[in-house]
Amino acid sequence: MENKKPLGYLGGDIMTHGSNLARQEEYDKFKEANIPGEVYSPVMNKSINDKSNMTEEENNHLAEKICEADIERLWKSDYTVLCPEQSAIGTMCEMGVLYGWRYMLERIKDEAIQKFDKKYSTEEHASRFAKDYTNMTQEEKAYMYDCFHEVMNKQWQKKNYAHYFDIRTNHLNEKDWRRSFSINQMLYGMILYATKDHQLHNSFDEIIPILQKDFGEENK
Repeated sequence: MENKKPLGYLGGDIMTHGSNLARQEEYDKFKEANIPGEVYSPVMNKSINDKSNMTEEENNHLAEKICEADIERLWKSDYTVLCPEQSAIGTMCEMGVLYGWRYMLERIKDEAIQKFDKKYSTEEHASRFAKDYTNMTQEEKAYMYDCFHEVMNKQWQKKNYAHYFDIRTNHLNEKDWRRSFSINQMLYGMILYATKDHQLHNSFDEIIPILQKDFGEENK
């Protein structure tokens, strides 16, 4: 089987000048790390994010174009590195998408596959949806089941990482309105659930060595 190079996705706020520079710096650091494969960063997608040569018609359909392009890249990626700052609504949506995919896989694994295993033996290896496909052969049902698992495993094995730098974070005990900084707990819960290491890193630099370990020796 052909050994495909990994695909990466770097996400974060690109709306302001400072945020744009931060995403560019992250992209440059990634390229300098010599991690094999391709990486996509919205900051490099000038067809969507450069409005200098955009027509009025193109601008009025930008929402559909951005959603289609970014979610498709997110789906195909082998790993993601997101900076879900609370000002980055698009990136928070992407984190929610990653959470939703993983949550759905958990439910399918725990409920649908267990139900399938109770009904069919390994030898039968038929789809749990067989009752809806009564005219299918056992070979066809088995192939459909394998395809189903191939799609599931692609998303299950996706390695998601997150980082968020804020100068106000500290390890001091704070209370009430004296808190320097706090992240939305719903967002934080999604980050902890959807990321491979179940944590929010303090900087992009912390994730580079992890990616080098995950993918640095592959496809060389």
